[in-house]
Amino acid sequence: MPSSMTPLWSDHPLFDAVTRQDAAERLNLFDDGLVFVGADMSVTSANVEACAIMGCEFGAVDGEPFAALCAELPGWAQLAEAVDRGANAELTVRTAKGKTLLVTVRRATPGPKRRDPGARRPVVVILRDLEVLDYRRRKAFGHSGQPTFRTLADNKARPDFGTQRRIAPQLEKVLSRGERAALQGARVLITGESGVGKTEIARYFHTFLADTGDAFQVVNCASIHETLFESEMFGYEKGAFTGALQSGRAGFIEQAEGGTLFLDEVGEIPLSVQAKLLSFLEEGVIRRVGGGRQRVANVRILAATNRDLRQMVREGQFRADLYYRLAVVHLPIPALRTMPELIGHLIDRFVDTINQRRGDRFVVPDWVRARLTAYAWPGNVRELLNVVQQLSIFFDEGADMDELLSDLLRPLSAPPSSSEVSPGGGDEALPALAETVADIAPDGAFDLKEQVRRYERTLIEKAIKQHGSKRKAARALGVDIGTVVRKTSDISMN
Repeated sequence: MPSSMTPLWSDHPLFDAVTRQDAAERLNLFDDGLVFVGADMSVTSANVEACAIMGCEFGAVDGEPFAALCAELPGWAQLAEAVDRGANAELTVRTAKGKTLLVTVRRATPGPKRRDPGARRPVVVILRDLEVLDYRRRKAFGHSGQPTFRTLADNKARPDFGTQRRIAPQLEKVLSRGERAALQGARVLITGESGVGKTEIARYFHTFLADTGDAFQVVNCASIHETLFESEMFGYEKGAFTGALQSGRAGFIEQAEGGTLFLDEVGEIPLSVQAKLLSFLEEGVIRRVGGGRQRVANVRILAATNRDLRQMVREGQFRADLYYRLAVVHLPIPALRTMPELIGHLIDRFVDTINQRRGDRFVVPDWVRARLTAYAWPGNVRELLNVVQQLSIFFDEGADMDELLSDLLRPLSAPPSSSEVSPGGGDEALPALAETVADIAPDGAFDLKEQVRRYERTLIEKAIKQHGSKRKAARALGVDIGTVVRKTSDISMN
């Protein structure tokens, strides 16, 4: 630090710095990612945007080997090699979230103390988000439209699959298989329970291959009426039918030209129109309704469903040939209850997003995290987001969190079979309840809440005895383990 404490260049916006911290903060004036690598190939400094791109906290990478940072990011090995060579270079890499970056590597000019011309020179690595650059280019040329991005430093709403795949081996296996399929041009069928994030995973596979600006067209097949399927999917010419626009209309396939067509809820396509979709998948050509000209469609196809298409094929509800065209690679997405290690990460992501719109920060207490981690999450990631949002709202009202959790952590739909759920054997529960009421209140006068509590205790005791543990009993009853623990504690105290 200079003894005079005067800036190096006081009238310069960048070099008006006295301390190292001042200098580092000046680099945050740039919205491109800037990483400075010293002659020893360790990071001298990285600004906020660069840290956001690499998925780390500001200041956390200073002094770290640059090659080690690149090793943690898939596909960044070529960047590490370029920096190690110390030569000027231009290349592209992808972030863990699928964004494409233009990377510029530039050698620093040797200072007066570096007289050895053969000595390794420091380099600067400039990371530019191509989506941001494309938006600015369109804006400069007067094209209207709102930006479809947020800077990486601010974007916390999208799933962070780069982190999730490191936390959950099951998810890593699914994403790696999907990436290999995408690289080979194979069609992928994504299946899984409602709420597991099939659309977000499809979007990830799209960004894994697509260029910046390529279309990602989502089609909810369940929302298209059978009589409109052909015109919605393939488009129509003017005058094709009563009510048709005079200008005609491009269908979903044309709107996805050059990008990805994502067929969500593909199991809901009526059998009567499945042949039309099959023809397109086999030939790769489309013809608008009312038109005579065929054209080749250049689109990638991804599909998703929460239904068992194989069973539907056996029952005659889904064409076998269409299934094989869609499911060259089948990717079943694991349910959240099978990846409890992800719950804490997802809570943090959701809370970060929620806090961007709050004055006072919302913090999830540790005991609440424990309850959320123990819950089975039949609604998967979507249900977890819903619960975290509700907790943040009722938290401001000073609500009883324990009572609130007991209300929120209850499945909305009944489990598939009574044999899996009822610890007393299904229909035996109602006679048991009647007997319990008769035994406790022979005179007909009783407190309803107390009877409900007694009946709950009876069910829990039977479930624990039948299933052998409180955790299994909670799963059978459709509640979280915290509820069973709390209510069995009440039993012991009484």
